[in-house]
Amino acid sequence: MPQVPYDLALGQRVDQLPPTERAFGVPHRSYELGGGLVHLSWPGAPGVQAIEQYGVVVGWVEVWDIDTVAAPAPWAALVEGRPVVDAADGEVLLAPAPEAALDLLRAALGQRTAPRPDAS
Repeated sequence: MPQVPYDLALGQRVDQLPPTERAFGVPHRSYELGGGLVHLSWPGAPGVQAIEQYGVVVGWVEVWDIDTVAAPAPWAALVEGRPVVDAADGEVLLAPAPEAALDLLRAALGQRTAPRPDAS
């Protein structure tokens, strides 16, 4: 499991549907993650990727702020529609690339991350 230098939590729910509920079409599936995890990507939606376990999407990563002036755009990891945050301050943890965001997502799933008490 990837290691991250933070205690992780889940932030407030965002208005974003899981990628499998959007009109992206049939995803490409990669089985290289192991442990029953499947990496999903969509050729027509390069800013979104997901992780599926035993046929259920357990989390996804996507470009966090499409309007950002930063290059490359930051990626966030989401579990049940909640971004993965630093448990200490509630700030959304951003990654510079999808691979790093997927590592963060896997770490959050491995920690069985829970919502912050102040997140609704």
